[in-house]
Formats: sequence, C-alpha cells, structure tokens
Amino acid sequence: MTTSRRGRGLLAATAVSAATVLVVTAAGGATAAQTAGPDQGKAAPAGKAVGKEKGYYDARTPSAKTTHARAAKVAGKETAASEKFRNSLGSQGVVEVDPNTGTPAQVTKLNGFLTGRSAKKAQDIALNYVKAHPEIFKLSAGDLATLRLRKDYVDDLGTHHIFWSQVVDGVEVFGNGLKANVTKNGQLISIMGAPVAGLSSQAQSRSAAAAPKLTAAEARTAAAEDVGGTAKSATAKTTGVNTKWNNGDTAKQVWFHTADGLRKGWMTYVNAGGTKIYSHVIDAQTGGLLYRRHLSSDGLGDALVVDNYPGAAKGGTQRVENLIYNKWLPKNAKTLLEGTSVAAWADVNDDNQPNAGETVKVPGTRTTAEYKLVSFPNAASSCSTSYICTWDPAKPDSWKTNLNQDVTNGFYLASNFHDWLAKPPISFTPAAGSFDAAGGDPVLLNALDGAATGDNGGPDGNHINNANMSTPPDGTPPTMQMYLFGNPFVPTSSSNSADILYHEYGHGLSNRLVVDATGNSTLNSIQAGSMGEAWSDFYALDYLVSHGLEKDTTAPGEVLEGKYVTHGGSIRTQANDCRVKAISPNCVGEDGSKGGYTYGDFPTIGGEPEVHSSGEVWAQTLWDLRERFGRGYAVSLITRAMELSPADPTMLDMRNAIVQADLVASGGKNAGIIWTVFANRGMGWYAGAVDGGDAFPAEDFHKPPTGATTTLTGTVTDKDTGAPVTGALVYIGGHASGYAGDYAGVTDATGKYTITNVAPGTYPKVVVSGPGYELLVQQVTVKAGAKADFAPRRNWASASGGGSVVDFNGPDYSDYGCGPGGAIDNAQGTGWGSTTGDDNGTPTGVMVPKHIDIKLPEKVDISAFNVDPSNTCGDPEDASTGQYRIETSADGTTWSTALEGTFTAANVGKYNLVTPTGNATDVQYVRFWMLSPQVPDFATNCPSGGFAGCQFTDLTEIQVFGTK
Repeated sequence: MTTSRRGRGLLAATAVSAATVLVVTAAGGATAAQTAGPDQGKAAPAGKAVGKEKGYYDARTPSAKTTHARAAKVAGKETAASEKFRNSLGSQGVVEVDPNTGTPAQVTKLNGFLTGRSAKKAQDIALNYVKAHPEIFKLSAGDLATLRLRKDYVDDLGTHHIFWSQVVDGVEVFGNGLKANVTKNGQLISIMGAPVAGLSSQAQSRSAAAAPKLTAAEARTAAAEDVGGTAKSATAKTTGVNTKWNNGDTAKQVWFHTADGLRKGWMTYVNAGGTKIYSHVIDAQTGGLLYRRHLSSDGLGDALVVDNYPGAAKGGTQRVENLIYNKWLPKNAKTLLEGTSVAAWADVNDDNQPNAGETVKVPGTRTTAEYKLVSFPNAASSCSTSYICTWDPAKPDSWKTNLNQDVTNGFYLASNFHDWLAKPPISFTPAAGSFDAAGGDPVLLNALDGAATGDNGGPDGNHINNANMSTPPDGTPPTMQMYLFGNPFVPTSSSNSADILYHEYGHGLSNRLVVDATGNSTLNSIQAGSMGEAWSDFYALDYLVSHGLEKDTTAPGEVLEGKYVTHGGSIRTQANDCRVKAISPNCVGEDGSKGGYTYGDFPTIGGEPEVHSSGEVWAQTLWDLRERFGRGYAVSLITRAMELSPADPTMLDMRNAIVQADLVASGGKNAGIIWTVFANRGMGWYAGAVDGGDAFPAEDFHKPPTGATTTLTGTVTDKDTGAPVTGALVYIGGHASGYAGDYAGVTDATGKYTITNVAPGTYPKVVVSGPGYELLVQQVTVKAGAKADFAPRRNWASASGGGSVVDFNGPDYSDYGCGPGGAIDNAQGTGWGSTTGDDNGTPTGVMVPKHIDIKLPEKVDISAFNVDPSNTCGDPEDASTGQYRIETSADGTTWSTALEGTFTAANVGKYNLVTPTGNATDVQYVRFWMLSPQVPDFATNCPSGGFAGCQFTDLTEIQVFGTK
C-alpha cells in the first residue's frame, strides 16, 4: 500500500525577527528545490510534515540529464549556415534550440531588434522572418501551412503578441507552435515556440497507429486517478475533438511531440476534489502519462467591505460599496454573488460546488448596506482593535457568524483587483487572458474553504492558515480557495486580507502571461516558481502602497506581506522594500545577515531552497525598479517582460526580458539603469545558473562588457582513463540553459568543443554534461585564445550510462517524482524519497532502514562514491539521510560493507565525496542504506517532536566512480 506523499507545511510558524515565514511544499514531481507547489497545506511547528500533491511532469523533458543529452545531439548537427546566423546576432543575441524539435525555442537580441522598422502587418513580419531563415527555423511551406493564428493582441506599449498553434487534421499540437513579439513600429523583438518541423508527414505516418483507443471519458478518469482523485459524476457534451462536462472538466484531442516522435493524446482539465486541480495529457493509445501540471499556486448591491484588513489604520473600517453600480454584478442580481469576473460562495465542505447554505444573497436593502463584521476579541492574545479577529477556533462553528461578510468581502476584493489589473500600465485584459464571465472563465472564489471539514466545528489541518489559486489556460475558470487562519496567526479569514487575496490573484496574472505557444503556463522550475511567488507579492503590495493603504517612504523595511495575519509582522523573512545593505529590523535575514538579498542568497533565504523564500530576492529587485523608475514605468516593464518571457525562465532570463521591454518602450535608453539594478542584486552579466532548476545560482555584480568577443575552446576527457568524451554538451550557464545554441558547443570524436562569440570575462558556471558522466560545473575565465579543458568522471551508477535500480524496500513514490530512480538520474533537482518507519509513513520513533540496490553496467573497481544526502520530494532538511551504509557485491547476492558513516547538515545541498574502506574491487552491484534521518536527537524527538524526518527519510543522489 502506498501512502500519500507528504512534505513540509506551507505556512510554518517559524519566528524570524518577530515575523513568520511562509514556506511551501513542492507539488510532487521534484524537490522543493526544483518545482513550485501550491499555496496549500497545514500550519505546523517548523519541520512538521503536511499534505502534498503530485507535481509537474513532462515527457518532452523528463530529466535535466535527458534534456542535456538531446541538446548535445542537436548541437552536434549544427550547420555552418545556422552558426553564421547565430553569430550575426552579436554577443547579446540569443538562439536556444529545443532539444526535441531541433527548432528554436527562442531567437532574440538584448541590445536591439531582429528586424528594422516596417509598415507591414505584424504577423507578416514575423512569418517572413521565419521563412527567410530556414537554416535555423527548418520550417517548410507545408509546415508553415499547419500554423493557425490563435491570438494576436496589442499591449499598452503597442506591442503585438502573436501566437500560432500547429494543427493537422483538426488536431492541435500541445505546447509547440510559434510566438512572436513585434513592436508598434514593426520591429521584430523575438520568435519563440519550438515548432515541429515535418509535422504533416509525421502525423500521416502516425495516423493509423495514433487512432485514439481511449475515449475522452476514459482519459478524464485516468487523469483523476493519476493524482489520487476521482472523476466527479457529470454530463458530457462533445463537439468535434472537444468534450466538456457540466462540472467544468474538459478533454481535447491533441498531438504530443517528444524526441521519440509524435503521439496522439487527450489534454484534460480535471477538478478531482480539494486542491487536486490538474491539467494532463494522457496518451490516447496506452493511457500512459505524457504531461501533468498542478494548477494550484500557494489567496440591492450595497455591501460593507474593507479595502485592506479589519483594523488596519487605513482601509480597515468597513465602508459601503455598491457591487451593482461597479458592474461587478448584473442589475437583476438577487440571490447569488455571481458576477462579471467573480463567482463567490462559502465552500465550507470543500467540494468546489455552491451547495445550500454556502451561497450568499446579494447584499443591500432599500435602507441599509449589509453584512457587518462581528469581532471575536477574546479568540486569541493576538486579537486587538488593530488586528481584528473574525472567528474563534475554540468555539465550534464560530466562523458561521461572519460567513456572509466573509464571502462578500472576498467577492469585492477579487472584483476590484480584476479591474485594477485591467488598467494601464498592467493592462491584463481579456485579450491577454484575464478572468471574465464573458470569456467563460470567471474566478471561482471559494471563501471559508474547508471551514467545516474538521471534527470540532472548524477546518481540518489541510484547510487552515493558507490560500491557493489554480490557473488553467485561458477560457477555463480558475479556482481560488481562501482558508481560515488560526494559531499561531491572528484568527481570521484570508478573504478579509487584501494582500493575501491579491497575492493569490497575482498567480493568475503570471500563469496567464508566461505561457507556451498554445497558452499553457510554463512556471515550473524553482526559479520560475520563485518568481511566480514574487510577482504575486509585488502586484499585491504595489496596489496597497499606490492606494495609500500601506506606507512606503524612503525608509526601508515598511512594505510587508501578510501583515494582518501575523499581527504586524510578515509571512516573508524580510520586507519587500529592503535594499541591499539596508538597515532595518525588517531587513534582517534568518541567519542574522542585514540588508536586502542578492542572487547568491537564493538557496539560504529561508534556510533551504524554496519558492516563497527564494523568491524574495526577485520581489525586492522588482521593488528596486519601482523606486528607480516610479510605479508606472516599472510596473509596465515588469508586466510586459512576462509577455516576452521564454518558457520556464530563470531569473536571468526574466532580467533579459525586462531589458527587452525597455528596448520596446524607450529604445533602450534605460538599459544602463536596469543592468545596474540587477547587477547590484547579483544578477549581473556573468551570473550563472545551470538551468531553471538550479537552486544554487552563482551571483555576479558586473554590467554587460563592451568590446570584441572571442572563442572558447577545449577538450573534455574521462578523468579516470584520459579517453575523449564524445557528444558532451558544454555551455555557459546563465547564457544558455542546456539548450543547443549561443554560448554552447558539443564535443567531437576527439573530445574537442568550440563556443564562439563569447564576451571576455569570468563565468562561474560553465557546464559539461556527457552521457554516463557526472554533471561537471566549473568557473572559467574567457579571454583571447581562451582554452578550458574538463575531465568529468564516469558515473557508473547513472541511469543514462547504463546503471539501473534492481531492488529497493519501502514505498515507491515514483508517481510523485521521487521514486528510487531519482537517486541515479545524475540530477540534484530530483531524488529518492522514502519513509522513516513503515511503508505508510507512520511516525513510530523507530527507523526501519531503507535500501536501494543499483546494478552497474559493468564490473568496476570503485575509487569513490559521491553522495548528496539531501532532502527531496518537498520534505524539509531534517528528512535528509543521516547515518548510512554502502555495501557492494559482485553478483547481487553476497554483500559486503564498503563504507559506513554519518551525514550532517553541513553535507546537505551538495555532493560529498567518500572513499570506500574495503570491498571496492570487481563490483557490479551497489546497495545504499539510509539508516537514519537528520532529526536531532531522533530517539527523543520522534515520533511526535514536529520533525518531518520522523516520517520520511530521503536521498538526492549517489554516484559511483572508478574504472572497469
């Protein structure tokens, strides 16, 4: 029996300078250091394990190692013509080629446009450019004929954002297509999308084999079961290749392209209960999983509402707002808060449906406004006239007292924020993907979500101290779940806290603007997810400050997220307006460091890499831009940059997009200031990241260099044998992210590589990824005639080099992205998560040792093991491996100890090279034992000491070095 995988709570009550830290569980697929998860879970003491959902999966990019290997093959096939094209863009040109399609994922420049001014139609400008460069885009006339215009909208700077999907026989390709951005003057900013070349012929050859064997209903059921939910009983209506159920679930036939070819699939949107709201692509022939994305991100008309929070110095007193006059409700509205952009009810049983007793009558009588807030001053010591409590957790059903007020206030705030985001300079309009009843996708606001799910007239542990927002693609309604808050927070509701509700709404903004060619959000990795949290904080706090509801003077440390629920503190480790080296009690980190964060702080802000805390460096940088340029221009750049973003961006990618947004808006006049702001935060020209999943980026404080570029060459050889490593991808992290293209090369048969057009300087993350070898990252200084050689070690345990897991004990969490195979995938973004006690994860206080058996492709004399014992699968650091033992065998039957030891917190987050003390020759099998987690004083603190390690024990990676 497999238990539901559980990880760290999302709102952990960790005191930091009298503030409270918001932390998050990764949503399945990868560790918290890799994948953004929902704002959902249970408040608990620091380290307490709480609920967890399955996370992100994409068969097109199943692992970093696979992606790098595919990119190396693509780079190895580059022609002289495509190299000439890349070089023609200059040192700040960007050409990233998708490792599956071999076509560009992104073509752009940071210091200019791809084309000059033109009076031609924007669509024609983009398509003509693609036609003019077949050496890089590789699209034939037949391929261009598969393009179908999906959207062409103009932002408030006059820029056209154009999307084409690819369609064959009436069926759309999932994710691939073309995106183009063209200025109002007809200048091409960028082309993106990784279109499929030779699509029609591939579809024709697959037509017989690709005929769907699963029905739409079977695909819907498979999607629900994949995430441990159930497909709700509903009536279906089918039109062409689309099926829609009356509960909002959908299924649509699509083509799905991987490196292994084209497959027919069902793209589904399924609400399987609670926060199990997902988008899937299910293989139409096998029922297998091709894609999974958790959509939740972890907030007669006269109504009484608050603009900030109850008790706030400004916006804290209820006032009258007419919901019909503001056109948030239709004139004839009477019984339901079902408006033009929001439908709200109290989903107290968390079934995502408005049942009897959960809906609210439209407020207002002929003489009075309705739904006065009732205070609960004795509910907790944190209750006061400045931070009013709205329920009492000790009194069953006390939340019912303010049910009408709670739902109405949530409806008001969400409707108000919809209108605010629609105005310039944000301009989040229906064309851009906003949430509107007219477009079929109003926000479904579930106030008091799960308030009646507990046993004591209140919420259970999974429905308190948080909020979340699920965001499906444009046209499908998002769901906003607003929870109650209780101990250790101010007992209130998140529907009464503008900053929390606006934060959740902000997830809808970023998830609708950072999308692929077919409109699916691409905020998946830890860096992208961290920016998602930061954008939500930024837009929420920007609204409150710009309306005078919160103070922001020249003094740092004033702009706080979660001020209400924390009784004047923050749910972040620092204030949003903390400049670098700022002096303020609210600008002190968990480790006691003073001043705002820089890029190098990314993994340590909250004690470990995690999207909410790691995102603080991005939120503070955005506030720097706001201070430098003023609110209007800064917000315009920040929003427009999201529309210019490549898929699954790093913070460096988004820095580039902001530079490009200024290029569009001012002709690049402010580029120097923008680079200064980012360089000050450690995101300068030479800053490095392996990819979006890199939780340990390298910071740099330089602006872009000027002058001539040069070429970097070198040789990659096996460290143990000296033999050349063929087909290894070599790229400069921060300028390339494992794609073939600029700042990247691939080794030939002699192990030699060449990277052209490189600006001189010191690059802290030059990456080498070869099949069956360790991922090697080292610093390189580039100057004229620069040469950098690399000597990675053969990792005999690596799955890409022939290693395999042949046995293990404990539960299998592969469906959550942290099964045993994660320990040998050569990537630190994923790992093997297991239990401490029994297979159900029951914390017993007794460790049941867990082992993984790895078969090497050949017999090896082992020189060393390289182990990253870190927590994975969303668990906190105390779930990392502590005591361990490594055994070896020649035949997989007779085992002998090669090494025993103990890892501590000092070993977490990195590889640790350990040498066998014996039994290291003629080895074909390696067994790694996890003997204890890193829970301090395990015997005393488990099972009920509030540590996740009492329940789960993890290992991120084991590598085996030696010679055959």
